[in-house]
Amino acid sequence: MPSNRSTLSIQLIAAILVVAALALGHEFFIPIALALCFHALLRPVVRFLEGLHVPTALGAALVSLSALGLIVVAGFGLSAPIKSFMERAPESIAKARVKLHEMGTPFRRVSDAAAGRDSTAQQADSAPQTPRPAPPAAPPSGGGAIGSSLIGTVLGQGTAFLAGLISVLVLLYLLLAAGNTLFRKLIKVVPGPDEKRTASDVLHQTESIVARYLVVTALINFVQAIAVGVAMWWIGMPDPLMWGLLTFALEFIPYLGGAINVALLLVTGFTVFSGTGKILLGPALYLVITTLQNNVVSPYAYGDRLKLSPLAVMICVMFFWFIWGIPGAFLAIPIAATLKVLGDQVPRFSALGELLGE
Repeated sequence: MPSNRSTLSIQLIAAILVVAALALGHEFFIPIALALCFHALLRPVVRFLEGLHVPTALGAALVSLSALGLIVVAGFGLSAPIKSFMERAPESIAKARVKLHEMGTPFRRVSDAAAGRDSTAQQADSAPQTPRPAPPAAPPSGGGAIGSSLIGTVLGQGTAFLAGLISVLVLLYLLLAAGNTLFRKLIKVVPGPDEKRTASDVLHQTESIVARYLVVTALINFVQAIAVGVAMWWIGMPDPLMWGLLTFALEFIPYLGGAINVALLLVTGFTVFSGTGKILLGPALYLVITTLQNNVVSPYAYGDRLKLSPLAVMICVMFFWFIWGIPGAFLAIPIAATLKVLGDQVPRFSALGELLGE
């Protein structure tokens, strides 16, 4: 019994140290994890080019530059709508607060009547006051300061994003240019023929599952983005192209990406529309499209290869969002799928495969 307790204590300490290392070293681990993920996706393309007698290094360069080109095109496509959205953000938030206050007035009246309070005086006190005209020499309004702060934050985040993107692309090129060298070295350092076969199976299955997940998710998100863009255009939401592109990008983040999109649609709806029904129509249409995709399209598209528990997926997304932010939420399912394959193939980690599976 004491030995079991000491073993459990050592395992808990090791798990805590691993989590701490992943959180503190996120700037080191995130580019590597992203490069490995995209390596699984793009390695078959390099193999195809090798079959056409294209040198591995040249094929890796072509694939990496093509990926960079797609990112640049998407960035230019989103830059103008996002800049316009960020400039309108302070005004949108202010209008949303006012309309939420107006929407809550009937409920406050009912509550006050039930409590026997005079709602007329309280309504006069709590109603938004019309601001007095500012004197000519008054400093700029707070909305402009908030807008400048938001734009500055976005620019700062954009600089960090570009630095991380360069790191990922360089690592991706080196991994693709290495061909099967890294795979062979990993198998070589594993002791024993049985262990080598297990490691080979784990690596092959992980690469296949991650690549299939990314491809299928991209296709599903593309169709969903078209549906959302058309729906937003139909109801008169500004920048329907931006909502389609945001849908394509954010749907790679399970659960949380959809919640972010709904919140953005709700804030924009408060700014653009006056009626409550019109305000809620955009988020409602998005939820209908997402629900149909999750319950009708996804089960058939993913098939039997990706059998992860929804609860495990949610916990993984929240965990990696907590320690790595948005990149962690994107990587949550590939990491969970890798751990599931490891648990299915290695008896020592069978409990992990059982917990992550359906």
